[in-house]
Amino acid sequence: MRVAALVPVKRFSAAKARLSGAVDEQQRAQLARWTATGVVGAFGDIDVYIACDNDDVAEWARELGHAVIWGPGLGLNGAIDDGVAAVADAGYDQIVIAHADLPRPTSLSTVARRNTITLVPDDRRDGTNVMSFPLTDTVQAAYGARSFERHSAAGRHLPRSSRRPRLGTRHRHTRRSHPSTYPRGAAHMAANEPGQPSIRLSDEPSLNYPTPKSALAIGAHPDDVEFGCGGTLAKWAADGCVIHHLVCTDGSKGTWDAGADTVALAARRQIEQREAAARLARGVAAVTGEVRFLQYVDGELDSSLRERGDVAKAIRELQPQVVLGHDPWKRYRLHPDHRHAGLLACEGIVAARDPHFYREHGITHHRPDALLLWEADEPDHGEDISAHISAKLDALHAHESQFESTMKAVDGNELDVFDERIRARVEGLGAPFGVDAAEVFKLITSL
Repeated sequence: MRVAALVPVKRFSAAKARLSGAVDEQQRAQLARWTATGVVGAFGDIDVYIACDNDDVAEWARELGHAVIWGPGLGLNGAIDDGVAAVADAGYDQIVIAHADLPRPTSLSTVARRNTITLVPDDRRDGTNVMSFPLTDTVQAAYGARSFERHSAAGRHLPRSSRRPRLGTRHRHTRRSHPSTYPRGAAHMAANEPGQPSIRLSDEPSLNYPTPKSALAIGAHPDDVEFGCGGTLAKWAADGCVIHHLVCTDGSKGTWDAGADTVALAARRQIEQREAAARLARGVAAVTGEVRFLQYVDGELDSSLRERGDVAKAIRELQPQVVLGHDPWKRYRLHPDHRHAGLLACEGIVAARDPHFYREHGITHHRPDALLLWEADEPDHGEDISAHISAKLDALHAHESQFESTMKAVDGNELDVFDERIRARVEGLGAPFGVDAAEVFKLITSL
C-alpha cells in the first residue's frame, strides 16, 4: 500500500491569530513554522505533500524535501480537495490529512489503514485533527465547525477504524493527537504495552532477513514473544524454520486479581504459551521447536551470572541461527523483567559463543548469525508479516489469562478492539517499507 500525507499550511505570519494579543507577528510565525515542522516530521518516511499558496511556506516545504501543491485562493477545503486529487493522480493508494498546528504529534503514519477511513477528532469531538481514507473512494473535505460529524457521514460507506475521542487527548491544557486505537481507559499505555516499538526508523532500514533454519525467541513472560515477533515467527515457520521459545519468568503476577492462585496461574500460562507456539506453526509440516521455561519469579528477574548462564546454555543446546528478544535499551520502559530479559538475550549470546564462558556446561559453544531486538527505539530492520497478521493474533488469543490485564479485553467486543489496535500497529509499521504490515527490530549481525 502506497501512502502519502497531505498537510495544508497557510502563511506562517497569519497563523495563531488567537495569540495576537500576547505574541507579535514574528513570534507567531516562528511558532507556526515550528509546529508545522513537527507535524510533517511525525509522518516518518512516508511522502508528504504541502498544500499552500505562500512563497515562504513553499520554500520551507522544499527545504525539508517535501513536494508542494500550489492552490491560490482555494480556501482550506478547496486546497485539501485539490491536494487529494493531485496525490491520487500520483498513484498513491491511501492518504493521511493532518492540520499543521497539532502540537507534538507522534507517529501519524500509523493512522493509514488499507481501504479504511480513520478520523481523529479534537477533544470536543467537533473538529477533525487527522483523517485518512483510500484514494479509490475519496471523502470531500468539510472542515470547519462540526467537521468530524460531516466527515463521519461522508465516509459512512467505508470500513472504519476507531473514531474515539481518546485519539485526541488533553494533557496539561495542551491539545495532542495520538493516532493509535486504544480501548477506554488505556490512552497512555502505548509505550509500555508488550511489543510496542518507537517507530523512528533509521535512514536506510533493511527488509526481510533470509529465513533461518532455526530461531530462538527469548521473552520475559508468556505472551511477550507473540507481541514482539509473532508474525515474523509465523512467517519463518511457514518457510521451514524451526522455532524455539525461551520464557524467562513464570508469569505468576500477570493478573489484576489480588486473590488469585499464583501457582495455578503460572501453570496455566505455561499451557497457554505452548498453545501459542503451536498456533504460530499451525498447518506447517516442519518440525516444531521447543518451548522452554526458566521459571524465575515474575517481577523478580535479574540479569546476573546465574540467569545469563541459563540463557547461554539454552542457546548452546538449541543452536539457533537467529535469536530474537526485547531491546533492553528501550527508553522509558517500566517493567524490569523486559529490560533484564533483553540483557540476558544479548549477554547470553556472548557467553554462548565464547568457549571459555560456563565451561561447566560441557556443551560446545555456539555463535548465532543474527540478533533481532523488538521494542527498539530506533529500529533499522523490518519483517513483512502482511500474510501472517491472523497467525499473530491467533497466537495472542491463546493467552486467555491475559485478556483483562494486558489486552484490556474482558469481552468479545473489547477483544475486537485489541485486534484492531494490533492490526493498526503492524500496518502502520509496514507503511514506511511499502508493505501492508510489518514487525520492526534492531538488527545486529556482528556477533
